[in-house]
Amino acid sequence: MKNRILIGSLLLLSILSVIFQYHYRVEADSREETQTSDTPLSHDLFNQVLQEHVENGMVDYAKLKANPDKFEKYLDQLAVANLAEMDFNTQFAFWINAYNALVIKGVIDHYPTKSVRKVKLFGGFFSRLKFQAAGKTYTLNHIEHDIIRKEFVDPRAHFAIVCASKSCPPIENTVYLPETIEEQLDAVTLKFITDPDKVKLDRAKRRVYLSKIFKWYKKDFTEGYEGVADFLADYLPTEDADFVLSKDVKFHYLDYDWTLNDKK
Repeated sequence: MKNRILIGSLLLLSILSVIFQYHYRVEADSREETQTSDTPLSHDLFNQVLQEHVENGMVDYAKLKANPDKFEKYLDQLAVANLAEMDFNTQFAFWINAYNALVIKGVIDHYPTKSVRKVKLFGGFFSRLKFQAAGKTYTLNHIEHDIIRKEFVDPRAHFAIVCASKSCPPIENTVYLPETIEEQLDAVTLKFITDPDKVKLDRAKRRVYLSKIFKWYKKDFTEGYEGVADFLADYLPTEDADFVLSKDVKFHYLDYDWTLNDKK
């Protein structure tokens, strides 16, 4: 009897060890860290991938996983891109496109899955998957928090980078380009704020129901604004803007749906 208990306990520990190692070990992309290349970077391949696999903010991950050649060629270019000669807008567009592409890469590497939260526990999809970009190794958290948020300081970026989940901003089927990035950022921000699933005004209850993005990154919306309400007002019709700026209006945050934005 004691032997059975011992064997059972050892078996259970072995299973738990395998689960622990899978969810907590760091996974690195197969591309080796290498020096940057002087070859000019083009986002054309990624644009083609988005055109072919994205519809209404949903991604056909199964189709892309089955035929990834074009996407992998773009990732090869990202890995060795040289940012030294890029101006501000070119670098900004680079990192937004890189983030979105690497999120997709992380999903198809672990597809099928129903959520990025199931790939690695406790947010590990964003903190324990490593990718190559601009000659260095990064996690998604590093790109978002240490580069995009710190170096470019633009709250509109929150509506351009996509976390492959239904409550995230919907991924666009075109890439971001330096010459149009201002207009693109305004467009995706407006789309997000005027989506009732992301921002909903309840005049009867004097409430505004908001995506948790506005809670998680509250400080970011003080850059050029007096806070979240002031930021929202900039993208709303006058009557709605006056409502969200009212002192008696309370903000409530919506549940976040981490279900994969899978077209299938």
